[in-house]
Amino acid sequence: MLVHRLGDSYGDMRGVADWTAVADVDPSVPALLRHCATHHPARELCVFDDRRLTYGEADERSALLAGQFVAAGVGKATRVGMVFPNSPEFIIVWLAIVRIGAVAVPISTLSTGTELRSVIRHSDLALLVTADRYRNRDYPAGLESALEGLAESRGALRLHDAPYLRGVWVWGSSAPAWASALDLSTPSGVSRELLAAIEGEVSPADLVSIIYTSGSTGSPKGTMHTHNGFMRQAAKLGAIMPYRRDDRVFTPMPFFWVGGLTYTVLAAMHVGCALLGSGSTGSELLDFLERERVTYLTGWPHLLTALETDPSFPQRDLSALRGGNLLAALPPGQRPRNQVFGIALGMTETAGPHTVSHPDYPDELAGTLGPVMPGMEHRLIDPDSGTDVAPGAPGELLVRGDTLMAGFVKQEREACFDAAGWYHTGDLCSYRDDHIFFHGRLDDMIKSSGANVSPREVEAALASLPGIEQAIVVSVPDPQRVSIVGAVVVARGGATLLAEDIRRSLRGTLSEYKIPRVIRIIQPADLPVLSSTKIDRRLLAGMLSDVARSD
Repeated sequence: MLVHRLGDSYGDMRGVADWTAVADVDPSVPALLRHCATHHPARELCVFDDRRLTYGEADERSALLAGQFVAAGVGKATRVGMVFPNSPEFIIVWLAIVRIGAVAVPISTLSTGTELRSVIRHSDLALLVTADRYRNRDYPAGLESALEGLAESRGALRLHDAPYLRGVWVWGSSAPAWASALDLSTPSGVSRELLAAIEGEVSPADLVSIIYTSGSTGSPKGTMHTHNGFMRQAAKLGAIMPYRRDDRVFTPMPFFWVGGLTYTVLAAMHVGCALLGSGSTGSELLDFLERERVTYLTGWPHLLTALETDPSFPQRDLSALRGGNLLAALPPGQRPRNQVFGIALGMTETAGPHTVSHPDYPDELAGTLGPVMPGMEHRLIDPDSGTDVAPGAPGELLVRGDTLMAGFVKQEREACFDAAGWYHTGDLCSYRDDHIFFHGRLDDMIKSSGANVSPREVEAALASLPGIEQAIVVSVPDPQRVSIVGAVVVARGGATLLAEDIRRSLRGTLSEYKIPRVIRIIQPADLPVLSSTKIDRRLLAGMLSDVARSD
């Protein structure tokens, strides 16, 4: 069996990790929180617009809320849902839940009513804690529309849509009659000594969070993670990422997704730096970044473009910035040679990245997503035979290791892992010089007239053509060939594109069988996305099928 691993010890990081920079604590969240509150209580943990939270305040306020949870009957393994945007309140609530051994179930604030009801029921929530509102979202009103009978309920809940749910707590100015108002000033009657005793029984093996994830075509799945998995991942990321204790890190990563917790909140806590966040955009966001002296900034491409093209950007004082991917604000000598530094291969099931992203790669490794993360193992197999592929050949990626999930909610172990403990990712990858390359998804592979076509390869070729902002390639049913290659092409800046011109341009780079037979050209505003912000590939496939039938 050919297994790829970086090393058997965390120290084997080839010079890219600084283990002296991260907290040396047992792998449980209560242990990390105690460390932070003891060693740097006055240091800021997070700043969101005009609200600030120090490490000491995070410990104190989450302890008050944890006491209220305990008084209400929440205990080891109780599943507590939470609906909060990125904010100090999110951090306080999440810490309060997990420090007493309960299981936090963060729910996306982008969820539709149907998705909200599905997660609440599927995860067997006993209690739900929610913000009252954020921007134009009224979360209690969303719950009323999602759960039949909630608006008429009083006292302990008894709902067919959520049979285990007994209460909803609302953090904000007011709570509906069916909910309880969350007030940290209310004494819980639970002493700090009792709370400490409860925290002492929280084991690294205990579940810490259930994170719901959905692909662009599949139903949501609840991935169960332990304290051990989250803490080990955060420690590795804290050691790998070039964060320092005095850093002020800006990130738009939602905390309700796994990357927001392990890659962001817990990694920052391991280092002791501050997180910055804002609901503003454009010049107002630049005001915030300038005022808070941001030192490290990561963001999605559209956010970075908006900042760099803001008329006031050249006059901004971002001299404190020393890293991240807002490259226009970094001196040339500080810009990573690897323009996708920080982009690694990962998934919710592995608590985030399972490869290591380097700031610099030689030309022959351009496009790699790095070597395997320490503590993790990779294997590449032929998906049909289950045997190892030849060195350098592509195959399905299997992963296992210390940050792999404990399993999926309501699924038997054998439905999640094979007999040797490997998780089959469905990713098509290859290895070269101990570095991994991603070629697409097995379930996205298009088999047309007996030949396999990788959508990722075709998308890359399309994206290189002038006038194309983005391309999404999917399989389109065909009565003669079973399936054919289809592409939805997003025009850039009002460019005029013709399908036949696109095909003609591709013939210089792609084999004829890989060139899309069906092409639909749309404007950026017409690209369909799901509430998870992922592209709705199922809808795109339907659009292309309509085009194919009309041709």
